[in-house]
Amino acid sequence: MRILLESLLENGTKLEPTAKQDLSQLVVALDQELQLLNSKYKPGLLSVNQLANENPLLLIVNQDRELVEALVRETNSWGMRTQIAPDAIAAKELIADNDPDVVLLDLCASDSTENALALLAELSARTPPVPVIVLTEQDNLLDRVKVARLGGRAVLQKPVSPIAVLETVNQILQRTRSTEAKVMVVDDDPEILNALQTLLPPWGLKVYTLENPLRFLEAIAVAQPELLILDVEMPVISGIELCQVARNEPQWSGLPILFLTAHSDTATRQQIFAAGADDYISKPIVEPELITRIFNRLERSRWLRNLAEIDPLTFVANRRKSTQELNRYLEWSDRHHQPFCFAIADLDNLKQINHQYGHTVGDRVLSQLGELLRQNFHSQDVVGRWGGTEFVVGMAGMSKSDGVRRVLEVLKRLRQIEFTATNDPKFHATFSAAVVEYPQDGANLQALYQAADAVLGQAKAAGRNRVLSN
Repeated sequence: MRILLESLLENGTKLEPTAKQDLSQLVVALDQELQLLNSKYKPGLLSVNQLANENPLLLIVNQDRELVEALVRETNSWGMRTQIAPDAIAAKELIADNDPDVVLLDLCASDSTENALALLAELSARTPPVPVIVLTEQDNLLDRVKVARLGGRAVLQKPVSPIAVLETVNQILQRTRSTEAKVMVVDDDPEILNALQTLLPPWGLKVYTLENPLRFLEAIAVAQPELLILDVEMPVISGIELCQVARNEPQWSGLPILFLTAHSDTATRQQIFAAGADDYISKPIVEPELITRIFNRLERSRWLRNLAEIDPLTFVANRRKSTQELNRYLEWSDRHHQPFCFAIADLDNLKQINHQYGHTVGDRVLSQLGELLRQNFHSQDVVGRWGGTEFVVGMAGMSKSDGVRRVLEVLKRLRQIEFTATNDPKFHATFSAAVVEYPQDGANLQALYQAADAVLGQAKAAGRNRVLSN
């Protein structure tokens, strides 16, 4: 750039030598400044792109232009990306380049229904399977059975609204995007342990193995598994006895427990279930059966836990669960002399949104805010909904300034989302937030909440749509 400008000046307007030298120095300075700006802001731009690419990808296999266009418009406000394929053959080409998180498959969007069903079977046979929602013209029981046999996750009858489709997509994402499940296997046969260590990880399962049952309590405390697999016959302590020990411990009383056994006689099965087991798998292990039984138990266990711990609209922790986690982190912060940030985020003008656009749209805004909070705060943080429009966030080891920055990132992302109401008017939503820090602003959770609530009042009085700290 500098050489080009200098040559243009030399071939064009005549300048005095001193003026030419001054201009050359300015160009050098500009060139350096541009390099500095590139080095300074390039990582930020990359992080935004990476963040966008982390949004779930919905592949729409459909020829209904009106529905497709409506879905594409709506997905922005649901924090999703979309790809469009007119039929199953085109969909296969897209899937070869990108792995979709969910596929919406119209059985009529192909040269034949057989091609669409073949695609469904192929996606269900992947490791791990790609969840598929099927659109049908008629609500027919035999069609539903056929879709279920091939691994379809849901069936929607046309005509269907974009909101109904995306609500179903969101529900499936919540079931499939959960964190890596931890499975603990106790068996005195090292060949079985090695086989499961090879077999289970490709399915998103983290495997902890234990060959010596005498170390059971120590191992389960470290592993904190979501599912336990026990061998029936082991030296000194049997798997049935370990199952009884686990069921007598409040922490593990609801843990899904599967047995591996070479015995399929009635007496053994009775002993297994009497000890509190959920299921058993016969040896030698058949891979499809084992995987199916593991995931059935994990999904049911998570569903039951979610009923007790998760807010059903926003999928963040409810008040009871988040309070437990917040207090646990406060104890950790006190024990290790670490800071702890506590924030309240309150959605602005929900009453007005409900009145103007309807409660369904208001629920969608709340759900989207919950999704953004889940995306920006991870397993080491606490996100909860404490009722109405109020969310809380706990950040262990985080200073107040860092806490403000992280909450502000969520606010910026929410501002960018364009929500669409039923009659097609578009609007944007915001929230007001307050951030306080332990122990300066409060010695316990109640004191932190009161301090944050006071700052939140200031944020609302100042015009809402902002993040403040005291």
